[in-house]
Amino acid sequence: MSKGHPSEAAFNATLKDRLQAATTGAPAMHMTASPTGASKSLEELLNDENAGTPPAAPALAVIPSAPSALDESKLVRKIALQDIVDSPYQPRKRYDETRIQLLGEALKARGQDDPIVVRRLASGKYELIAGHRRTRAARLIGWSEIDARVRALSDREAELATLTSNESNEELSTYERAKAYQEALDRGFATDQKGIASLFGCSQGRVSQCLSLLQFPGPILDLLEKYPGLLKTRHARVVKEMLAKHPQAVDTIAAGVEVLIDKPEMDVDELRILLGKPFEKKRVRSKPPVSRMIADKNGVSIFKVQVTEREIVIKAEEGVDIDLASRRAMAALRELAESIEVPKK
Repeated sequence: MSKGHPSEAAFNATLKDRLQAATTGAPAMHMTASPTGASKSLEELLNDENAGTPPAAPALAVIPSAPSALDESKLVRKIALQDIVDSPYQPRKRYDETRIQLLGEALKARGQDDPIVVRRLASGKYELIAGHRRTRAARLIGWSEIDARVRALSDREAELATLTSNESNEELSTYERAKAYQEALDRGFATDQKGIASLFGCSQGRVSQCLSLLQFPGPILDLLEKYPGLLKTRHARVVKEMLAKHPQAVDTIAAGVEVLIDKPEMDVDELRILLGKPFEKKRVRSKPPVSRMIADKNGVSIFKVQVTEREIVIKAEEGVDIDLASRRAMAALRELAESIEVPKK
């Protein structure tokens, strides 16, 4: 019973309108016309019957009315957990075991607040409509049966009821909602996003936001199938930005998204930096300058020369005549310049 999860009473109140399943009961009472004339003895009545005259009808005939399907759905009964099966229409495919354990503890402490909703199958089993998490929690704490309401629903009615029953559950992920909305479109329960919003009782903006997740490329959808809650809305926006900038790097971006498995609360800016890191221009490291030594005739170093890509740096040791060294160096450079030709810019 997570925060935001609707009560079964609220669910029951809206299901009739959604399904448009009209159920009518037999009239509660039928009264015949009052008899006329003098009363007759049993003997006279028998004589009339023998003579072909039908006996007078009794003054009042009461026909008990059979309970309608709607009345039946209001009854709460105990159903063995071993007889309950999951709905094939349930959009939630994965359950947080920690949350199921917490829900089980809550059931153990205060009992079951709301009955689950099921429908009876031809096999005698009961198919879940609403209450998949409560059913799992009840099994976890060792219950053998659970309170339930049984609804008479066709396959199509059961599909719609199951798809819409979890809409107010805030624990349902954006991706799981998207799957439910898309299923409703595919099955013809609605024809557009506006119809989906009306059917599920949510805003059209929410429908559009959720359905946009289904437009992610295959590698990211594969991740969402395994981890439906992987991408929160704020994270999904960042992933869309990166895919728009680098449409050919889907696998690289998907590899970055996997980090959210272990860091689900990662900040948006941090995720943006993480996903963008593989696309940063790598700085070309310049080569360290090459140091050379020039010695005098006795082998003592008098000049240190460092050569970079565009520079020649000469450092004279103490005791060297700098004026003489510079004149000689300039003369050598002029001689070199006369022998080479640099291409014009």
